[in-house]
Amino acid sequence: MIYESKVPVANVWTAPQSPREIDRKILQGSVKIKEWIDQQTYEEKLALCEENLIQSQVLLGERVIGLKETDGWMRVVIPQQASRKHPQGYPGYIPVQQLKQVTEEGAPATTHVVDQKKAVLYQKGKEDMEVSFLTELAVVEEASDHFHVLTPVGRREIKKEDVRSVSLPFTMTGKDALDIGKQFIGLSYLWGGMSSFGYDCSGFAYSMYKACGYLLPRDASDQAVQGTPVTSSDLEQGDLMFFANENGKGAVRHVGIYAGDGLMLHSPKTGKQIELLSLSGTSYEREWAGARRYLPNERGKV
Repeated sequence: MIYESKVPVANVWTAPQSPREIDRKILQGSVKIKEWIDQQTYEEKLALCEENLIQSQVLLGERVIGLKETDGWMRVVIPQQASRKHPQGYPGYIPVQQLKQVTEEGAPATTHVVDQKKAVLYQKGKEDMEVSFLTELAVVEEASDHFHVLTPVGRREIKKEDVRSVSLPFTMTGKDALDIGKQFIGLSYLWGGMSSFGYDCSGFAYSMYKACGYLLPRDASDQAVQGTPVTSSDLEQGDLMFFANENGKGAVRHVGIYAGDGLMLHSPKTGKQIELLSLSGTSYEREWAGARRYLPNERGKV
């Protein structure tokens, strides 16, 4: 069966046993993702990775396939997040109370996407919830300065200035993905992060390319084997660069977006923020594992 997320950002947990006491609030039907992130210490945020507690995230209204429900948890796969972990999409567990079953296929023809770093949804003129960049919303009515949108929790309003139509024709390049990503410089890293409340390295690359209309695989290791291979001497802005253990010969562990002039835009690791980094003299030089191009460059070539 198909379900959609009822909360601004739903964590996709590795197992029903993964959440800790500090995670209890984030399992509820009403989620304040920023509050959950901010209340964690560095060690608690690091544990999300070191103890493999979280796999990924989905945004409000994003659809998942429900495989099995057990004790208040739904085992899901996320079809829009391709992964070698499961043929149908990225796997994990979401609390049932954060999901709504989709009873009717299809959606209103006019769909808009949040193109600000964050946006507020209103209910009858009052602030209801803050949603992430790239949250998709079905428009059901237009007013002078806002849209009425249909969400999994009912009808809400959003300011027109916070969204753009996804039906508008456009041709995006790798440089566009880079330029969109620059607005998030200074945003703290979050393991498993797929929202503008916090991205991990591959979630950041995935989301900036999604903003350009291109769906990458979810993980860096999968991203590194698709697209068109690019040599270090032929890099162009927007290409993805990959880094691996064992001086670049082992498992891919990191991805960044080439920013030109030897610079990389990336979300580094727990405790750090999205940054523009010069690769010269860093460990990344030794760990170089290749680059890939997914979108055409400014000359229209992939």
